[in-house]
Amino acid sequence: MDKVSPGPWNVCVLLRTGKHGAVEFITTAEDALAKLHDNWPRPERAYRRAVASCQDVVRGWAPTYVARIAFEEAVKEAGLHLHL
Repeated sequence: MDKVSPGPWNVCVLLRTGKHGAVEFITTAEDALAKLHDNWPRPERAYRRAVASCQDVVRGWAPTYVARIAFEEAVKEAGLHLHL
């Protein structure tokens, strides 16, 4: 079985973070994984699912959209502003 390419997402995820509400563009599972590991405000259920999904994509075990959807749910769970 061939590995799935962990290329960029077909839809960028925009979120507001930080004290001044800076907008961040998350475009890959690698970007999302780095953001999730960088002082994520609410590491709860959707967070854990997003980390696992991003890791699966990076390993080539899942298509990229799986990580994007899981990351969007983690953003919502954390109460960050999600812009699509």
